[in-house]
Parts: sequence; C-alpha cells; structure tokens
Amino acid sequence: MPKILVFAGSWRPGSMNTRLATLIARNLEAAGADVTQISLGDYPLPLIDARAYDNDPPGEATALAALVDGHDGLFIASPEYNSGYPPALKNALDWISIVRSGGPGLREKVVALGGASAGSLGTYRCLTQLRSVLELGFGALLVPEMLAVAGADKAYGEDGDFTEKRLRSLRDKMVARLVKVSALHP
Repeated sequence: MPKILVFAGSWRPGSMNTRLATLIARNLEAAGADVTQISLGDYPLPLIDARAYDNDPPGEATALAALVDGHDGLFIASPEYNSGYPPALKNALDWISIVRSGGPGLREKVVALGGASAGSLGTYRCLTQLRSVLELGFGALLVPEMLAVAGADKAYGEDGDFTEKRLRSLRDKMVARLVKVSALHP
C-alpha cells in the first residue's frame, strides 16, 4: 500500500484547491493508498534565498521535508496566480529540496498534479509550468494525467464529487496511475 501525501498550494478558507485535495485524498484512500493530507499553512516558511544553503533550515522546512521523504508519492492541488503557480508553493518546494534529511526529497518522487479555478481553463497554464519545474528542476517523476478543473465553483455535486463524467474519468485515471506507480517505485 503506497503512502501518498496530499496538499494544496493554497490554504485560505474556502480554497477550491483544498476542496480538490480533499476529494483526491478520499479517492486515493478508496484506491488503496495510505493518505496523509496536510495544509502548507501549517508550515510557515521564510522566503528562501542563497543564505539558506549556508545556514540550518527552519524547523518547519525540516518537518515538511521529512514528511515528503516518508511518502511514496504526492498529489499537489495548485491554484493559478497570473498564469503561474503560487510563490508560497514554490518556496515550500525549494525549502524541501535543500533540507538535508537523508532522503531523496523531491528527486524521483512520484507526483500527480491538479488544480481548480472558476476560470475557463482551470489551472492548466500553471500546471504545465509546475510540471516542468518539478521534472527538470527537482527531478520528480510526474504521472502523465493532470486534472485542471475549470468552473470549479460549479463542478461539484451535493456528494462532494464532480458532476461531470469527463472529470470523474480523468480523476480516476490519475488516481489509479499515482497509486500504481507509487507502489512500484522504490
């Protein structure tokens, strides 16, 4: 049973991406994964700069890196800020990458991406950028499916699941791939 860490790049009350992360966490559990869902808001981090390489990282960065190391895969739900992903998410990923926890950090970590927005493109533009940075910059292994939920303010039914069959199908494929690849990857 793979261990999957789930979080959103936004932690404001009512966040569409926290709602998406919660739905995906539920789906991952139903698919047989051992899921931990966190809020990045519980890990307040200073802005990273070159001094971070010469000094001890803050405790929150060490704790977050240890949490990532303790999981086989990740699901990240990212909002889109001006066609990109949020700086707080990039800051957290950068801190994870430099903490010397003894684990691989994000290198070769299996990752699936999703994002929710009220707009017509969902978060597709930010997800393509985040995918590139995770693969090329951090060395993560990303599953091919990405879940960009457009019109997210109207995408959910009363049961908390997507109302649109296409979204449910894409979500199911992404969840199945993340669980399968995370279980296979050492």
